[in-house]
Amino acid sequence: MTREELYASIYTHDTIYLPPREEQSAPLEVALGCSWGKCRFCDFAKDPFSLHSDEKIEENLKVLSKLQTDNPRVFFLGENAFVIESERLLRLFSLVRSYMPHVKEFAMYSRIDDVLRKSPEELKALRDAGLSDLHLGLESGSDPILDVMNKGVTSAEMLRGFRMLEHAGIGYYVTVILGLGGRTFSRLHAIETAKFLNNIHPKDIWCLKLHLFPGTPLYRESKRGHFDPMTPKEVLLEERLLLQNLTVKDCMFADTTVLNTYTLRGRLPEQKEELLHAMEYLYQTADT
Repeated sequence: MTREELYASIYTHDTIYLPPREEQSAPLEVALGCSWGKCRFCDFAKDPFSLHSDEKIEENLKVLSKLQTDNPRVFFLGENAFVIESERLLRLFSLVRSYMPHVKEFAMYSRIDDVLRKSPEELKALRDAGLSDLHLGLESGSDPILDVMNKGVTSAEMLRGFRMLEHAGIGYYVTVILGLGGRTFSRLHAIETAKFLNNIHPKDIWCLKLHLFPGTPLYRESKRGHFDPMTPKEVLLEERLLLQNLTVKDCMFADTTVLNTYTLRGRLPEQKEELLHAMEYLYQTADT
């Protein structure tokens, strides 16, 4: 088999979704779908949730170890792989190292309630075993928006979960969905999300523009006129308001979907003004 065929043999889907910060990590599929699967905006909600067996993971690992011979970091694939119980995660870490002894760090996607279900002792044990980072969808810091979008957690619960990660020494990256409140709640979304972010310490804030996926509840509501989506330029103004109100430190701010064309990236707070100037320039020169 060719290298491409070997890779294709260990992943369920043709496309692998890795966060930008994990593009160099070795991806090991351990789960499919999301254990929650009820967010009104999410295209992944349609996928059935399942955890791979240890035997299936080991089969994939045997192949991956031949393709990634010296990669020090493994990313567990699955929409929220951190739902896996701590004891099993520790076993899987050991299993990975039995085939890839050079691996020092692990990372994966998580929901904040996956964190809340684990004890402080479990989190520290996972950290000591090599869990370096989690990638979590904040989406919004506004409770009304979180509720309407059926995120399944409150801002207070999210804050508690992030505090637990910080106490355990586990790093985390967060995503924010711009435009999630529509035109009606755009200002609330920007202000409340900035306020929330100022109370935590993410390594990265990754902003994504809301996409209305056909088949999702939010798409149907939009078609019925019950949700008022924003134009790309309106989303850019919302993002600017968010950034203006951020006071986070030692954090990378990134947007890979602004105006569907450009990428904004800068370290906060050092490059905040540069980012704001770039947003203003894009707003003034964009056609849409």
